[in-house]
Amino acid sequence: MKRKYLATVYRNIVLLKSLGEVLELGFSDGSNRYDGNNPYPHPHVICIKCKKIVDSDLDSLDEIKKEAASETNFKILNHRLDFFGICSNCLAEKA
Repeated sequence: MKRKYLATVYRNIVLLKSLGEVLELGFSDGSNRYDGNNPYPHPHVICIKCKKIVDSDLDSLDEIKKEAASETNFKILNHRLDFFGICSNCLAEKA
């Protein structure tokens, strides 16, 4: 019965992605996370210990995108920018 529910969840995720309602974040370890808060490309700050993900609004992101397009002569269709570090909660656990 569990597989039936997982199949339904995966079908709904595919549907939500196709509708632009969630942004899929794939990671090098093969895992995926989904962002429904801001379902458009935006920077993330990710804790390497607890895996917490925080959305970051960077005023300069549009300028970086324009600069990359100008420098490479590409039409930028999508982008992904992630910063990795240790969150304040995990840092506090060390103390």
